[in-house]
Amino acid sequence: MNNKELCERYSFLIPRNRFTGKISDDFDYSYTELDAMPDGWRKAFGERMCEEIRDALIEANCLDGYRISQIKEKYGTLRWYDFGATQKVYDIISKYEYISGFICQHCGSPYAKEFNDGWISTICENCAKIPHLDWINATDDREPIKKSLIITGYSNGESYTREIPVWDTWCAIIEDYLSGKYGDK
Repeated sequence: MNNKELCERYSFLIPRNRFTGKISDDFDYSYTELDAMPDGWRKAFGERMCEEIRDALIEANCLDGYRISQIKEKYGTLRWYDFGATQKVYDIISKYEYISGFICQHCGSPYAKEFNDGWISTICENCAKIPHLDWINATDDREPIKKSLIITGYSNGESYTREIPVWDTWCAIIEDYLSGKYGDK
């Protein structure tokens, strides 16, 4: 999709003033909030994530009020910050933040390792051939991807546990990659 189509489908991708929520008078669709997501993750799951968030927001009848504050990479994984949403949206965000730790942030390959040269990144072996990177610093000490995330915590003095399914989304991303939908295998 081009930027105008993305913004028409996912209105929360339109950049807005962080304080007023207003769209700039000169907004020309040359940039969306999704442009801040590293290219590999955007190719691998950017639109899929937006679609899931959109569906959850429609279900909760709060699509028009949802606003993104920032999308970025931090410590080798995706960070998606917003101004408040439903628990279902937060579960979707948590799922993709977790999955991003296994996908190359440059090309979208689902065969990436954590790379640390003073700055933690998630990069595949092919992208590690970029001159300033040294693949020797890549590690594969992580556990393999889980079928579900288990989130525990406290809210209003009560403990809670939530299970967030990951496996089906991970398999769909792998299938897209292997079918050549995005990236080079």
